[in-house]
Amino acid sequence: MKPKPQKNTGKFNKKPTKADQKQKPNFKQKYKQKKQDNKPNKPEIRKMIRQQKAAEAQAERDKINAEKEARIKAYKKQRLEKTKAISKRTQRGQPLMKDRMQLLLKQIEEMKGRQ
Repeated sequence: MKPKPQKNTGKFNKKPTKADQKQKPNFKQKYKQKKQDNKPNKPEIRKMIRQQKAAEAQAERDKINAEKEARIKAYKKQRLEKTKAISKRTQRGQPLMKDRMQLLLKQIEEMKGRQ
Protein backbone atom coordinates (compact mmCIF):
# COMPACT_ATOMS: atom_id res chain seq x y z
CA MET A 1 0.00 0.00 0.00
CA LYS A 2 1.18 3.45 -0.82
CA PRO A 3 1.13 6.17 1.81
CA LYS A 4 -1.39 8.93 1.10
CA PRO A 5 0.16 12.32 0.40
CA GLN A 6 -0.51 14.89 3.10
CA LYS A 7 -2.48 17.97 2.20
CA ASN A 8 -1.05 21.48 2.44
CA THR A 9 2.49 20.31 2.16
CA GLY A 10 4.76 21.98 -0.24
CA LYS A 11 6.06 25.38 -1.08
CA PHE A 12 2.82 26.95 -2.37
CA ASN A 13 0.24 25.35 -0.12
CA LYS A 14 1.85 26.58 3.08
CA LYS A 15 -0.04 29.20 5.12
CA PRO A 16 2.16 32.17 5.86
CA THR A 17 2.83 32.84 9.50
CA LYS A 18 3.10 36.30 11.02
CA ALA A 19 6.85 36.01 11.15
CA ASP A 20 6.97 35.21 7.44
CA GLN A 21 4.82 38.18 6.43
CA LYS A 22 6.51 41.44 5.76
CA GLN A 23 5.11 44.25 7.81
CA LYS A 24 3.42 46.85 5.72
CA PRO A 25 3.64 50.45 6.76
CA ASN A 26 0.65 51.53 8.79
CA PHE A 27 -0.66 54.47 6.80
CA LYS A 28 -3.70 54.90 9.02
CA GLN A 29 -1.53 55.50 12.04
CA LYS A 30 0.46 58.17 10.21
CA TYR A 31 -2.77 59.80 9.10
CA LYS A 32 -4.09 59.85 12.65
CA GLN A 33 -0.88 61.40 13.94
CA LYS A 34 -1.06 64.06 11.27
CA LYS A 35 -4.71 64.78 12.09
CA GLN A 36 -4.09 65.28 15.79
CA ASP A 37 -3.49 68.97 15.22
CA ASN A 38 -6.05 71.07 17.05
CA LYS A 39 -7.44 72.46 13.82
CA PRO A 40 -11.19 71.91 13.42
CA ASN A 41 -12.29 69.96 10.38
CA LYS A 42 -14.86 71.17 7.85
CA PRO A 43 -18.00 69.84 9.59
CA GLU A 44 -16.84 71.37 12.86
CA ILE A 45 -16.19 74.70 11.12
CA ARG A 46 -19.68 74.61 9.59
CA LYS A 47 -21.18 73.77 12.96
CA MET A 48 -19.34 76.68 14.61
CA ILE A 49 -20.52 79.08 11.89
CA ARG A 50 -24.11 77.87 12.30
CA GLN A 51 -23.90 78.39 16.06
CA GLN A 52 -22.52 81.92 15.61
CA LYS A 53 -25.30 82.80 13.16
CA ALA A 54 -27.91 81.33 15.49
CA ALA A 55 -26.52 83.33 18.41
CA GLU A 56 -26.58 86.55 16.36
CA ALA A 57 -30.16 85.86 15.22
CA GLN A 58 -31.23 85.15 18.81
CA ALA A 59 -29.63 88.41 19.98
CA GLU A 60 -31.45 90.30 17.22
CA ARG A 61 -34.77 88.69 18.18
CA ASP A 62 -34.19 89.54 21.86
CA LYS A 63 -33.43 93.16 20.94
CA ILE A 64 -36.57 93.44 18.80
CA ASN A 65 -38.70 91.87 21.54
CA ALA A 66 -37.29 94.26 24.17
CA GLU A 67 -38.08 97.27 21.95
CA LYS A 68 -41.57 95.94 21.30
CA GLU A 69 -42.22 95.42 25.02
CA ALA A 70 -40.98 98.96 25.77
CA ARG A 71 -43.38 100.41 23.17
CA ILE A 72 -46.26 98.37 24.58
CA LYS A 73 -45.51 99.53 28.15
CA ALA A 74 -45.36 103.17 27.04
CA TYR A 75 -48.66 102.82 25.19
CA LYS A 76 -50.36 101.13 28.17
CA LYS A 77 -49.12 103.86 30.50
CA GLN A 78 -50.40 106.57 28.16
CA ARG A 79 -53.76 104.83 27.78
CA LEU A 80 -54.10 104.41 31.56
CA GLU A 81 -53.48 108.15 32.11
CA LYS A 82 -56.06 108.99 29.47
CA THR A 83 -58.73 106.68 30.91
CA LYS A 84 -58.10 108.00 34.44
CA ALA A 85 -58.52 111.59 33.26
CA ILE A 86 -61.69 110.83 31.29
CA SER A 87 -63.30 108.68 33.98
CA LYS A 88 -63.16 111.39 36.71
CA ARG A 89 -66.58 112.60 37.79
CA THR A 90 -68.11 115.17 40.11
CA GLN A 91 -70.16 114.24 43.20
CA ARG A 92 -73.34 114.35 41.15
CA GLY A 93 -71.88 112.07 38.45
CA GLN A 94 -71.04 114.69 35.85
CA PRO A 95 -67.70 114.36 33.95
CA LEU A 96 -64.91 116.78 34.92
CA MET A 97 -64.30 119.05 31.97
CA LYS A 98 -61.05 120.39 33.39
CA ASP A 99 -59.18 117.09 32.85
CA ARG A 100 -60.75 116.55 29.42
CA MET A 101 -59.63 120.00 28.31
CA GLN A 102 -56.08 119.26 29.46
CA LEU A 103 -56.10 116.04 27.40
CA LEU A 104 -57.29 117.93 24.33
CA LEU A 105 -54.60 120.57 24.87
CA LYS A 106 -51.94 117.84 25.08
CA GLN A 107 -53.16 116.29 21.84
CA ILE A 108 -53.03 119.66 20.06
CA GLU A 109 -49.48 120.32 21.31
CA GLU A 110 -48.38 116.86 20.11
CA MET A 111 -49.85 117.53 16.66
CA LYS A 112 -47.99 120.84 16.41
CA GLY A 113 -44.78 119.11 17.49
CA ARG A 114 -45.10 116.55 14.69
CA GLN A 115 -45.61 119.13 11.95
